[in-house]
Amino acid sequence: LYSDTQRFDQAEAYYLRALEIYERLAKAYPEAYEADVAMTLNNLASLYSDTQRFDQAEEYYRRALEIYERLAKALPETYEAYIAATLNNLAILYSDTQRFDQAEKYYLRALEIRERLAKAHPETYEADVAMTLNNLAILYYNTQRFGKAEAYYLRALEIYERLAKANPEAYEADVAMTLNNLALLYSDTQRFDQAEEYYLRALEIRERLAKAHPEAYEADLADTFNNLAVLYKNTQRFDKAEAYYLRALEIQERLAKAYPEAYEADVANTLNNLALLYSDTQRFDQAEAYYLRALEIRERLAKAHPEAYEAKVANTLNNLALLYSDTQRFDKAEEYYLRALEIYERMASQ
Repeated sequence: LYSDTQRFDQAEAYYLRALEIYERLAKAYPEAYEADVAMTLNNLASLYSDTQRFDQAEEYYRRALEIYERLAKALPETYEAYIAATLNNLAILYSDTQRFDQAEKYYLRALEIRERLAKAHPETYEADVAMTLNNLAILYYNTQRFGKAEAYYLRALEIYERLAKANPEAYEADVAMTLNNLALLYSDTQRFDQAEEYYLRALEIRERLAKAHPEAYEADLADTFNNLAVLYKNTQRFDKAEAYYLRALEIQERLAKAYPEAYEADVANTLNNLALLYSDTQRFDQAEAYYLRALEIRERLAKAHPEAYEAKVANTLNNLALLYSDTQRFDKAEEYYLRALEIYERMASQ
């Protein structure tokens, strides 16, 4: 509960208390309590990963994995699924920390287990197969292996679409997510017609889901609006791009009022994107206004989390400097370039 509501210090304290009890019980009754030790280690690892403490996360995932692998030797039908889940979690951690070879290895191990389990119990494990296929596709996409990424996304999509026919409320969101991911790939590989088709399919699902459950799906809807806007901007359809950016921004600003810590960064990103659009279409006053709004948010976020947001601050400063240079305000341009440069030099020296 504390983890889900972002109260990470309290979450950690309670997990550690649970772990101390389970470890003590497991010394006396390992067959009864070792699985609980592993579960709590896994939960702690997820918390450490979510709070950027990757070394601790890796240690706890590995401790959980060692227990599950030992338990699976005696009871594979009970514990192999837990091994696959922990391998998948470790792979996500390795991907997030740029250790792509290790991430790929662990995803493939998780996939092998999940595909085997799904042959015997498809109704239980096919969704896990699709999730790991999607994660592998993201890894291949991030490492520029677009052919592999597409193949894995399409395999995940086939599973999710099949599952969604039987249970739409459980799997339509996953269909939309995979369509969105495929559209990103098609956009990056200049297949704009396919990208648009897949974004629009994702959008149709997300709009429908957001009407029924806005609190759960509006953020995803805004993400697809934003992605479509990027596509339309890149293909010179500026009116459509602006319309979709503004629809994304309206949702994100509304969400940010209720959950600023979760959505203010998205507001700033969309403001920055809109400003780029206005600058490219010679609407410099609007561009400046949106850049300055993005800058105010990013500078505020960077005070609390410099490692996450300083590069964004520098990016917006640089964009403003370009605008001032293009509109002959050279003193301002110099000031903003120098502020961006100071941040980039500091980051580069770390």
